[in-house]
Amino acid sequence: MHEIFIYFTAIFIAFLINIPCGYIREKYPKFSFKWFFWIHASIPLLIYIRVTEHLNPWIIPFSILTAITGQIIGSRWKQKRMSVQEREKIDQIDHLNIIKPHNIEDSKVLVALLNMGGPRTNDDVKDFQKHLFSDPLLIRFPLSFLFQKIFAWILIKVRLKAVKTLYQEIGGGSPIYKSTTAQAQALRQELKRRGRDIDVTFSFNYSPPFAQDTIEKAQRNRKKTLLALSLYPHFSKATTGSNLFYLKKAALKYPDINIINASSYYLHEGYIQAFIERINEALRVDESLDDFYLLFSAHGLPLYFLTEGDPYPFQIAETVAGILQKLNRTDRWVISYQSAVGPLQWLKPATDQMLKALARRGIIKIIVIPVSFVGDHIETISEINVEYRELAHHLGIHDFRMSKAIECHPGFIQALADTVEKSLISNETLKKNFSKNKISSKLQKV
Repeated sequence: MHEIFIYFTAIFIAFLINIPCGYIREKYPKFSFKWFFWIHASIPLLIYIRVTEHLNPWIIPFSILTAITGQIIGSRWKQKRMSVQEREKIDQIDHLNIIKPHNIEDSKVLVALLNMGGPRTNDDVKDFQKHLFSDPLLIRFPLSFLFQKIFAWILIKVRLKAVKTLYQEIGGGSPIYKSTTAQAQALRQELKRRGRDIDVTFSFNYSPPFAQDTIEKAQRNRKKTLLALSLYPHFSKATTGSNLFYLKKAALKYPDINIINASSYYLHEGYIQAFIERINEALRVDESLDDFYLLFSAHGLPLYFLTEGDPYPFQIAETVAGILQKLNRTDRWVISYQSAVGPLQWLKPATDQMLKALARRGIIKIIVIPVSFVGDHIETISEINVEYRELAHHLGIHDFRMSKAIECHPGFIQALADTVEKSLISNETLKKNFSKNKISSKLQKV
């Protein structure tokens, strides 16, 4: 009986261990070295079990069969997830955002602004980091599904004290909760001014309110439609993608709540104008913008997201192009990336390395534009305005400035309100717009 149990255990292990192997190998091109590696990765362990337990060779075909079954299950699991993620990424291509009619009452709608969140006080830093570093959608490495919690524990141990000090220097916590509350209120007021009675809340990934809290709020208030509106204008699977994933996961218990993904707004005129005015606010009355080099600093992204088709850096470039066109600027500007963590490859050039390169070229006047941020928090207040400022002065860049984040700028709030209305356009509105377009076409022909 004991011997039969060992045989079944060995066969089950062959099946179980090949599920993650099949999942991982699906990321790589067929017949590549890594693809072959993950197909055969379990073989040494299975041989070791057979030899040490003195199992009969007849177990080999059964082990191979169950291993293949595990590989197929893992591969199809990954394909299914990639299919959903691919649709979400394609939906973020601006010119594919074809208006879909939704006949929804405003009173049944809850708009949820999406963000990662941040610790409200220094006492919340540890929990925030625990949620952040434990997220498999954000941080991935080989066998991360086994070692993610250990990795998170190590990072917290190494970084906690230093990070707490940084948060203490900017007020003892992140201003992101207060900032997002103000943005939600401003959007609610703008929609009300337009005659739209739509409630607005917000949802964070790594600090309260979490996705589950947002879904429960929608359920309590009898909202049938939840419009997910990201405060990350440029789509990435690491930011908006993970926000949507956890929101939809929390909504599985409430099938009567319909979640709608908001359209993109990273090219909206009001959004672009908000940056223009923030840049001009960084100048004194007697100064010209032509005297300053413009450094557009975006939050970094691990390179593997880009190899999976993430549109983030391309959308950043489109926003920057829109800003430069409005400024009538064709030279003396650059895009760089900040906030890289860990040994992984991140998008480059890094902002600190770019500052060194500009200093070597004799640039002494720089305005840094935090182009991927809609609110001030540790990456702007501390990393740019303190760390990079100190580095710049050390390098001989005597005039270093940062344009303020757009926060509740009227242009940005207008962009959010237009996005809400575009995403919730009713059948009646669609008919009116269609009729207007037909009339306009007829007049043009005349």
